[in-house]
Amino acid sequence: SARAPRSWIRFGQRVCSLSAMAEMLMANVMGILGLTGSEPSKPSRVTTHRVQLVVTPIGPWMGKIQGYHSSVLIDSVEYSFSGRGVSKAEGPMSHCAFRRKPSDSTFVDYGRHNIDIGVLDAALALHFASGSYDLLQKNCNSFSDTILQLVTGRRLDDKYRRLEGICKQAERELRLLHAYNPNPRASGFDACAAAHACRAAVA
Repeated sequence: SARAPRSWIRFGQRVCSLSAMAEMLMANVMGILGLTGSEPSKPSRVTTHRVQLVVTPIGPWMGKIQGYHSSVLIDSVEYSFSGRGVSKAEGPMSHCAFRRKPSDSTFVDYGRHNIDIGVLDAALALHFASGSYDLLQKNCNSFSDTILQLVTGRRLDDKYRRLEGICKQAERELRLLHAYNPNPRASGFDACAAAHACRAAVA
């Protein structure tokens, strides 16, 4: 058979130029080292999680104007909000201070949803920082409403917020009685706007 020119080399059944062979070898080496020039594909951190709302009555039973403490469970991890900011715990630990027995707490299933936990944590930390809690304007129910909107597209039922709605209407009187001291860091807080801002922050 005809001999290949010196600038060419036989590779299996193919005859390649030395420059082409060098490019092939370099491409193989770069691929092994992860230096291909394009961004390596990153594994998705979005996984499916069960979402539940947990609510517990506060104080004596008051019928339709009952006050409630609320938090959100993502699988078995509780997300709650207080003066310390966002807290995470195994199980609904924040409700222990409000209930006399476990059956006092109600679990409301919001289904299963795709969530990137790391992204969720970062978004919530931006809008629910330590020291931004307010008894009426930005409380545990505001937080639950925001996180439910963010991960499920649904809202906290109004029946869990009736008492604070009444108290907001009487805010002036409560302030005069020194029963309520508003937190300026919570002024104008809106759960819908916060959920929208969280989505924008992680988009």
